[in-house]
Amino acid sequence: MSLDAASLIARQALLTTQQQIMLSGRNISAAADPTRSRVEGVQVTTWDGSVRIGQVRRAEDAAIYNAMVRAVSTTAERDAVLAHLDTLSNFMGDTALEMSPAALIGELEAAVAAYANQPDDPLFGRAVVATAHDVANALNEVANEINLTRERADENIDNAVTRLNDLLVDFHDVNDDVVNATVRGIDATVHLDKRDALVAEMNEYLGVTTLVRDNNDMALFTDGGVTLFDQSARAVEFERTTPFTVATIGGDLIVDGIPVTSDASPMPSSYGSIVGDAAIRDDIFVTFRLQMDEVARELVDLFSDGVGSLFTTTGPPDYAGTIAVAADVDPAQGGSVENLRDGTGNPSGYAAYGDRLQSLLDAFETEQTWDTDAQLGDDRTLNNFAAGSISWLEGWRKAVADDADTQRAILEGASVALAAETGVNMDDEYARQLELERSFAASSRLLAIVDEMFNNLMSAV
Repeated sequence: MSLDAASLIARQALLTTQQQIMLSGRNISAAADPTRSRVEGVQVTTWDGSVRIGQVRRAEDAAIYNAMVRAVSTTAERDAVLAHLDTLSNFMGDTALEMSPAALIGELEAAVAAYANQPDDPLFGRAVVATAHDVANALNEVANEINLTRERADENIDNAVTRLNDLLVDFHDVNDDVVNATVRGIDATVHLDKRDALVAEMNEYLGVTTLVRDNNDMALFTDGGVTLFDQSARAVEFERTTPFTVATIGGDLIVDGIPVTSDASPMPSSYGSIVGDAAIRDDIFVTFRLQMDEVARELVDLFSDGVGSLFTTTGPPDYAGTIAVAADVDPAQGGSVENLRDGTGNPSGYAAYGDRLQSLLDAFETEQTWDTDAQLGDDRTLNNFAAGSISWLEGWRKAVADDADTQRAILEGASVALAAETGVNMDDEYARQLELERSFAASSRLLAIVDEMFNNLMSAV
């Protein structure tokens, strides 16, 4: 080998080692960023025996990455549902607490029983009316809270859509950077990391699947198969609804002209916080509101007896939101508790007339027919139905909480596995740098020897 060739090989080795050290330093600087992957330079031997960096390659594991982003979207969907369920559960309280409509209905029955034992004492009648006010107010407040929660879920969807559209704009730019770098044959790893991070964040809002094509170009689809991005971002549209009432139907999320959150969608999405908020707004809390309306409707029917009716409402569908104590039996509104006691009976005006009150107690213990859409079944008493509604809500909350814990565990496991496969290990990188430093020193020594031989050769001439 000539001295010129040896000198060229040594210089190329120095340059290659320097590039490897730079890549290792880049790994170390990105070690704290979970969106960055480990990179390494792939060395190739040239025709003259020297080495160079043929390409910069990042550590990848598509299977683990796809599992991780799917866990991101499923966890986000469960967490969105759970957050609303926790809020309403805390608002409702336990069936044993006085603030609960179910508990208050039990108190109302006890107040009626006490009045039935002393029908000639108006103080017991006033106690019934006071408890009835508590029941009506509790149902009004729950109905209002359900409306507000559905409206908050609708707002969350609107905010998520805004962010999702912003991410699609960013994805367009980064995807172009990836394609351009790939076509030019230069390092695209930083752009690839950015693109993966954007896809992962999109999955927080809506389940997203990917398709990688020539030149590392990527297309995006919803988990239901609707195109989100193909050369350009597709329209993601949503129209917020406000205010929410019992009869309000929220708008659908529209992707590329196709609804993806409604039951009638031909390609529905199943994951992401948008799906969770839509489930609360359009399904779970609609059913729970119907249960509250059924409780209010039955209270009106149970106490209905002309001038002796205890409750009044504006009628369907907003029973729970409009139930109130009837003026005819409420002394505070100019009525008389004797009207509640007598109803359309007691034509002789007996002060100790208790037949109607006893019949009310019997009605409390009579199984009623309920709307099947309320999902609590028939053959339930009023108290049982009201308590069953709280149990239904708590059942949902527990099931979702358990599933959310499972999904978070899956996400954590996938994240750890991905970090192990593609992340930076500081010990490994420092060991790698020591190895590269020894290689750099060896190449430098070889270059020094060649230089010394050149000088000796020139001195001998």
